[in-house]
Amino acid sequence: ITFDLPETAYVRLNIYSARGRQVATLVDGPMIAGRHHVSWHARDASGGALSSGVYFVRLESGGKSISHTMVLLK
Repeated sequence: ITFDLPETAYVRLNIYSARGRQVATLVDGPMIAGRHHVSWHARDASGGALSSGVYFVRLESGGKSISHTMVLLK
């Protein structure tokens, strides 16, 4: 997952199931301005493997949020 921050800010990057359940938090803290790459290895918060399906990525930073859809195929 790649994203750009125009300025240093607190960032929260979460993964949600198609039913809206939060399954993982990839980032939860301050990050400097610039381009960032975060890997997600299709595991939930406790490290368990997730099944194939539709997931949503939600990035929150600087009072704004953006969401994208991902399809996990195994």
